[in-house]
Amino acid sequence: MTPPRRTKLAHSLPGLVAVLVGSVAWLFGAPPEEPVAVHHLVLIVVAIAVTELLPIRPPRGRPVPTSTAVVAMGALIGVAAPMLALLTICGWGLARLRDRAAGAVANLVVSVSTAWVLAGLAAFGRSTGDPWRAAPGSGIELDLTAAVLVALVLVTVLPALQVLILGEETRFPLRRVADEIRATWTADVAIASTAVMGALVHRPLGPWTLPSMLIPLLAARIGLARFAGVTTAYDQTIRAMSRLPEQLGTVAAEHGVRVGSLARDVALELGADAASALEIEQAAYLHELGHIRLEPEDRPTRAELAEAGARVIASAGDLDRVAAIVRAHGDPAKVRRADAGIARAARIVVACCEVDRYEPDLTDGGQRHEVTVRLVREVEDLEVVRAVIEVAERRVRTSARR
Repeated sequence: MTPPRRTKLAHSLPGLVAVLVGSVAWLFGAPPEEPVAVHHLVLIVVAIAVTELLPIRPPRGRPVPTSTAVVAMGALIGVAAPMLALLTICGWGLARLRDRAAGAVANLVVSVSTAWVLAGLAAFGRSTGDPWRAAPGSGIELDLTAAVLVALVLVTVLPALQVLILGEETRFPLRRVADEIRATWTADVAIASTAVMGALVHRPLGPWTLPSMLIPLLAARIGLARFAGVTTAYDQTIRAMSRLPEQLGTVAAEHGVRVGSLARDVALELGADAASALEIEQAAYLHELGHIRLEPEDRPTRAELAEAGARVIASAGDLDRVAAIVRAHGDPAKVRRADAGIARAARIVVACCEVDRYEPDLTDGGQRHEVTVRLVREVEDLEVVRAVIEVAERRVRTSARR
């Protein structure tokens, strides 16, 4: 069953729920012992504007807004939910003066709803007990319950809002949320730690609190950016390997890349987690790699080609499951003997390869029926066939809208 197209209201609904939860928590929460000074509010707006332009980009995850650390710190020092949401909007607006391309309204919805729920739960945390204090006169104190609630929001609720508001339609939204949490938790923990540190020392440091927060945020951003760069280089190497058979003239240009992209979407359509979808995508990229071990004049069977490719992939190390998928996809008998995960992945690769070779016009009923029959015969898995056809049709609709 194809997931229904979501309206703008449906995309915004998770944000409205977050605002509602934050409002209830704020109403039952406690105000800070001292009101937040006006100069702190001004500094928060400026800091949000600056950090909004410096998101942390974890490997294979959505960019995490660094400005959330400033917003979370504001929630912990006692900025009320409506005021914190307003400061977030002002800071976001200032940032857009510098970088309008990054100004998607959906991102603002995520930011405002996150600010609201952070402020509400921080207020609720303050109502549960007295804050922890360091040595008398030091001015260092922290509401521990509020800090724990804020950290939980940053690690779990923020990724969920990004997936549910910014993400595409999916039949498995909770799986996608779990994938996003796994992909971004290191960045979210860094942001939560920085926010707690800022709240802990904001009284003794005063106006210097927010500038001092930029140092660990930039360190986390640089470190994760380098890690993401290594991951990106690895992914690009896999894509480059997929083009090696094209140089021999035995495979159509970009065949591996197209099959890989389609296979990943099909895997997600069938409910695979991000790690499994990545393995299937890599196997689809490399399913023709066996050509580089064979002479151009050879006429190998699909099983022989798949076995040759699997040996090349296995020699690279750390790609054993990818090699197993490639090996199985070339031989229906091996697919039937493989474990369920490898078998499903191999069938996805076979189906996506067949669709790319045939290039059917899915708006034509006859061609749609013909490719469906071919896939059923080749793949022997009706769920995979259904997912391939639905994903391919969705891509056609998306291209038509553009």
